[in-house]
Amino acid sequence: MQEFLAANGIQATPKYIRTGSLKRCWSLYNPNQKWSLELAEKLNALGFKNFAGHPMDRLDGNGGVFSTFVRGHYELLEEGGRES
Repeated sequence: MQEFLAANGIQATPKYIRTGSLKRCWSLYNPNQKWSLELAEKLNALGFKNFAGHPMDRLDGNGGVFSTFVRGHYELLEEGGRES
């Protein structure tokens, strides 16, 4: 996932969440980058949705820092796309 994001101009550390209330989400984090509508639009263009399954918008950041949860691109999981 990290290589996929970088190839599309997004620098972030991804982590797939397998359990809990954010199950089946990716956590994307970069403490050195601010969250912006431009970043949300890039993620939308790549086919991601927010944790609730809606398009990303300016409110999906965490206090202005690039720290968000997205759904999509399960094919990038190490297991070859197995989501559970």
